[in-house]
Amino acid sequence: MHTEGSRSTWRAREDASRDVLVALYLRDALGVVDPSGLPRLLGTGLPAAPTPADEMTGWAWIRWWVSVVEPDSRIPALPEHATPAWESAVRRHLDDARTWADVAHQEYGIRLAERSFSGETGDADALVLTELVAEREAAAGTHADFDLRIEVLPLTTAGIWWIGDTAIAVDELLREKPDDYRAALAPIVERLVPSASDVAPPV
Repeated sequence: MHTEGSRSTWRAREDASRDVLVALYLRDALGVVDPSGLPRLLGTGLPAAPTPADEMTGWAWIRWWVSVVEPDSRIPALPEHATPAWESAVRRHLDDARTWADVAHQEYGIRLAERSFSGETGDADALVLTELVAEREAAAGTHADFDLRIEVLPLTTAGIWWIGDTAIAVDELLREKPDDYRAALAPIVERLVPSASDVAPPV
């Protein structure tokens, strides 16, 4: 989804990225407490961790997560000063995480193809964000200029969450319901397209 004009440019890219799925699988496998509040993945078969991960594991995972959702952060894929225990824990689950992520990514692709080619108007859901941006531009008296990453994930709770400065995650079931998806996206768009008074330079 992309729009350009003399004064307005915005882009939104939707995916169920393998890197994001792998990172979240490892989060759930290791029992890391996610500060974003993003729910556990659905369908992994992983049991709930009996105790939360220790502080070092949580810190290492969060740094890894930032490198996944914010590629320009310059944080390495495996955090600097990672402990042997962290590296061992990751490697213990990594193959399973990658296998599961491949399947989940493929299933997302199948659903996207079905959604994109059903009906005479194509992907009606893709119009949700376009319409919201146009409405917000009219109300705010300004033009949209943002780059948004949308991760559509199998989660245990329906909803939408900020997972980075320019990245959100949405539960796949919510994504399939245009009206509910629109309602959830509205405050996201409002934040991405501030009003003219908010962006005007001081006099």
